[in-house]
Amino acid sequence: MKVLLIDNGEQSLSPINTLLKQRRCKTAYITDAVMGIKLLQKHAFDVVIIADKPIRTTLANLLKAIALKFPQVVRFAVIAEGNINEDLSAHYLYHHPIDAPKIIKTIIALGSAHQQITKAVVVKTVAQVKTLPSPPKVYLQLNRLLKQANVDSNKIAEIVSQDPALAAKVIQFTNNTFAQSDKPITNISEAITKMGVDTLSCIVMTAELFSYQPDIPNYSIIDEQLKALNTAKLAASLVPVTLKQDALLAGLLHSIGKLVLFEMDKKLTLTFFNHHAKMTDDIALEQRIFSTDHCQVGAYLLHIWGFPYNLIEAVLYQYTPENLLGNTLGISQATYLANALLSKKEIDQTFVTHYQLEPQLEKLQNNAAKFM
Repeated sequence: MKVLLIDNGEQSLSPINTLLKQRRCKTAYITDAVMGIKLLQKHAFDVVIIADKPIRTTLANLLKAIALKFPQVVRFAVIAEGNINEDLSAHYLYHHPIDAPKIIKTIIALGSAHQQITKAVVVKTVAQVKTLPSPPKVYLQLNRLLKQANVDSNKIAEIVSQDPALAAKVIQFTNNTFAQSDKPITNISEAITKMGVDTLSCIVMTAELFSYQPDIPNYSIIDEQLKALNTAKLAASLVPVTLKQDALLAGLLHSIGKLVLFEMDKKLTLTFFNHHAKMTDDIALEQRIFSTDHCQVGAYLLHIWGFPYNLIEAVLYQYTPENLLGNTLGISQATYLANALLSKKEIDQTFVTHYQLEPQLEKLQNNAAKFM
């Protein structure tokens, strides 16, 4: 990995630089933001790490500039303890005091996934699409809030109310599902209390994500939306409560790459759907026709949006369980399982053995049937 460190003159990133060199990573260590941009123009860095209060600019402006001009670079920011500014254009946000080994571990783990999604063919595919889906801004604000302790329901309502059309959809859903006919719900806070945060999260994400309506022949946005919802709910049921929101998000986003891939070239897309019914392996067919697939394209789109790599990997590896044989069953594994169960595909035996799922398979299949 090639890593650029842009420090703030206090040498706060020096421990990270030292450890990176020990791991034989190629690094450049500077304290000038403008010089940092010039280096990024000359060299293909994989990662940039920026300290709070950089010289000659602000952290927010520097991150935005890098995101715009060098979208393939993974962006890390290290900020002061107690600073809760979550709107920075960074994939990873760390606070002082710096836990250098933890940051190094994260950087090293990026390698394979980052390499796959920033291949020239993937970047070119995304660049060819004139109008890309927009990042789900309201959902991301909501998701950050829900991860905090003692969440105030009024703050949740305040975030949702930023988008009047979205708030109206939430109230409409609540009235259709929970309200008595003679007592319709008109208050957004009451609507949220009735439906619960999990249902709210799904409604907000799908409303934002699928407001983008591409013109793709033989492709149903509604069907894709329903599948994404079911995958999200099932994936969330497979993980501990601390991972529930991330599993929901991974499930909702797992097929986002199709919205981009099928917009790239209408002739190629038509060829894909002409062969689709005869094939059992969509990923192999996509690779044959487009030279990439919706997993790689979707993962790169999430990278552009600034999502962390645990979510990016859930999208990237959803059909490759051999890449998911880790220590614990997390959101990537849950997304693979949910996708396979809902598609009624056989679960990879090595995956089953690794996570000791054999005794639970029937229960998992029965649980999945509830979401079909």
